[in-house]
Amino acid sequence: MSKNELKVRSGSYNDGNKEFSGTYVNGYVNGKHQEYRVGVWKFWYPNGKMKFEGLYKDGTLISKKCWNSKGESISCDSLVISGSEKLRMFKD
Repeated sequence: MSKNELKVRSGSYNDGNKEFSGTYVNGYVNGKHQEYRVGVWKFWYPNGKMKFEGLYKDGTLISKKCWNSKGESISCDSLVISGSEKLRMFKD
């Protein structure tokens, strides 16, 4: 049986500003390879303001906060994002 590894994943926009950062577990459960998010994941707007912060426990999103591009706290339901961004940000 392989040991589960905690890994950090991050990405940047083309200009070098940070786009996202978070931690995930990479390992095997019952012989099957799995990757799932743990801890805090953060996403930023291209202007450097915070866009989304989610807390994950064993791959499940348990709490979230969202901001508009001006840095004002907003409901995550009113966050203007594309379908692919939504999948990446709210991934369970």
